[in-house]
Amino acid sequence: MEYGDDRSIYLRDTWRDDSNKICGVVPINPSSSGLWPNAKLPDPKANIEFWNYMFPHVQMIFLIVTILWQFFHFFLKRLGMIRFTSHMLAGLFLSKSVFKEDSAERHFFATKDYKETLFGLVGACSYMMFWFLMGVKMDLSLVRNTGRKAIAIGLSSVLLSITVCSFIFFVILRDLGTKKGEPVFDFFEIIMIYSVQCLSSFPVIGNLLFELRLQNSELGRLAMSSAVISDFSTSILSAVLVFLKELRDEKTRLGSIFIGDVSFGSRPLKSAATAVGFVCFAIYIFRPLMFFIIDRTPTGRPVKKMYIYWIIILVFGSAVLADWSKQSIFMGPFILGLAVPHGPPLGAAIVEKFEAAVFGTFLPFFVASSATELDTSIMLVSWTDFRSISIIVTISFVVKFGLTTLPAFFFGIPANDCFALSLLMSFKGIFELGAYAFAFQRGSMRPVTFTILSIYILLNSAIIPPILRRVYDPSRIYAGYEKRNMLHMKPNSELRILSCIYQTDDIHPMINLLEATCPSRESPVASYVLHLMELVGGANPVFIDHRLQTRKSEHVSYNSENVIASFEQFHKEFFGSVFVGTYTALSFPQTMHGDICMLALNNTTSLIILPFHQSWSADGSAIVSDSNMIRRLNKSVLKLSPCSAGIFVHRGKRTIKETATSFSSYKVCMLFLGGKDDREALTLAKRMARDSRINITVVSLISTEQKANPTVDWDRMIDLEQLRDVKSNVLAGGDISFSEEVVNDASQTSNLLKRIANEYDLFIVGREKGRKSVFTLGLEEWSEFEELGVIGDLLASTDLNCKASVLVIQQQQQMI
Repeated sequence: MEYGDDRSIYLRDTWRDDSNKICGVVPINPSSSGLWPNAKLPDPKANIEFWNYMFPHVQMIFLIVTILWQFFHFFLKRLGMIRFTSHMLAGLFLSKSVFKEDSAERHFFATKDYKETLFGLVGACSYMMFWFLMGVKMDLSLVRNTGRKAIAIGLSSVLLSITVCSFIFFVILRDLGTKKGEPVFDFFEIIMIYSVQCLSSFPVIGNLLFELRLQNSELGRLAMSSAVISDFSTSILSAVLVFLKELRDEKTRLGSIFIGDVSFGSRPLKSAATAVGFVCFAIYIFRPLMFFIIDRTPTGRPVKKMYIYWIIILVFGSAVLADWSKQSIFMGPFILGLAVPHGPPLGAAIVEKFEAAVFGTFLPFFVASSATELDTSIMLVSWTDFRSISIIVTISFVVKFGLTTLPAFFFGIPANDCFALSLLMSFKGIFELGAYAFAFQRGSMRPVTFTILSIYILLNSAIIPPILRRVYDPSRIYAGYEKRNMLHMKPNSELRILSCIYQTDDIHPMINLLEATCPSRESPVASYVLHLMELVGGANPVFIDHRLQTRKSEHVSYNSENVIASFEQFHKEFFGSVFVGTYTALSFPQTMHGDICMLALNNTTSLIILPFHQSWSADGSAIVSDSNMIRRLNKSVLKLSPCSAGIFVHRGKRTIKETATSFSSYKVCMLFLGGKDDREALTLAKRMARDSRINITVVSLISTEQKANPTVDWDRMIDLEQLRDVKSNVLAGGDISFSEEVVNDASQTSNLLKRIANEYDLFIVGREKGRKSVFTLGLEEWSEFEELGVIGDLLASTDLNCKASVLVIQQQQQMI
């Protein structure tokens, strides 16, 4: 077709006439000529609307899907639902259920022309990359280190469930799904339904745990380990089922494999041999190449982009190979993802490069585009199908739920946690939707079946997460029903402290603070050191006990060597007086507090010390780093801590050793305003006073009214009793200095702090959240960091120009 003198060929939209002839102009131009008509084009029909071209069309659908699911999620997240539900609702809103088949809207969102190929290709690539990234995140050591509990639950909830369902549907309910004696369901369709319903996919469970912030909980770790076992067992099972279906389609007898009368050119056998060969390639060639890339990457340097590009090319090639082998397209990328070592540098680089685009844009498009094929109207005219499928789904859910609960209960898991675990393992998400969409696309599943099952997945994903949020609270195990603080410790008993390290700059200040607690053989100190690192390029949290080496890493460095070496030296210097245990936790920032609280609970510590989220320069005059992530973590620990907790603001230059060599003392000031947190801080100060190198000064603030009437209430009486011990120590010529300052308002408190700010190396104060006192009345409105309390925030502010370090103590918050 030629127009004008330049003999240019322009793209026209394709259409279908009554005889199903497809007419169009080639070559296809995916991009439009622009938003406005181009007068230079002589053919008026060439100036078609820009949305009729492939790329603008797909971009508009991306935009519409994103706006829709974000709109739904804005409301649904307040009900405890997750993003996957919003993705499906967006697709349902654009499906046949809302727009009629022949309407212009339906044609726009599910066109039957060449653009359908592009939509399917984008959706397939999205699903493929999702599975590749989940494979990269998965830690194969979970399979090697999985205990009997996870193995039993994983196999029982999947393989045993499938076995029981097979017996029910083909023996007890063999007439299910028949209409007038004729079967309605295909044999493989029934198997497909209950098999997928009995599965527990690691990516689906992992994504649910991530959104519920349960990865670090004991239940979350058990569910992820069980899901890994489930994934490996069901991957083998699904490959076998596909192979059997291929044999049936090729009309090849199963027994002929063993008899030997199958020709070498049989496609099912070729596909199976290709799949086995690909797995061997991933294990023996691809994975060693990944370690070769890691070895060639210098420590601390990023992986070369060329390596990542070649890996992605192989991922796309593996999807093509899986499709040729009649397997789902995600199998090849998932296997390659498993072969990539998770974590830094390679796994983290891949995840960091592609995760945001895949999970934020392409995955919602895949879910929504799959859901656009739903047609709820056919459910009303297919009562037999609806009833039969509902029975299959219900029985499958009950069987899976029961066979997950029974082994969990057998291993002594509490009934409430068994219920929550069964709900977790019964959750349905993108894997199940993708499996049904794959079967629907291949013609193995009818539209009515696909619609009913997709609606079930939507309801399942909408109901289970809110129930889980209500029935399972991981923080309840941290509840303080026993007194675990310093104030109620027996005299000269071992002081157990959990010291958290966020970065290498925290090591030496933390050691100096531990040394100030005066460890001795008569009153030892047990220091549990936890190095916290953000999990990048992995899906499951990692916890390492460096004493037992319970978690060995292969070709992966967690950069904890400096922490281990420094605290080991500290242990040697105070041999017999200090016990040191070092740990490393790799986790998501939202759940790091779980590692801290669990370690403190297991080791019955009395104090957790957290570095402040701001780091200061060497002279303590300027802020060099500020992390909102660490601040949120500190606030979470203060809220859930099973023992007393403290935030350490390091600004001082001098250490205890430096003051000893210069024949001076390390000066510590404890500001006492009253309250349980101040009493806890005073207990720590009294312990520090045992060290001859440390000079402790207790400054008690008292108002004129309190001085005239010292016994106002019970809390004040306890404060006076604690101060009486300090005063008696002073009178006996002890190591504590005591002074009393009369303060009647907040301005006098501020002036006092400015006067003594630079006279000490360390201030110890109580947090006293929500303190209502004449000493601080009005200062709360000016506090920037409420986790430090009013006095701690004032000492740490730049306005005061204080060069001393500050330790803010919060006493254990008991539940009873």
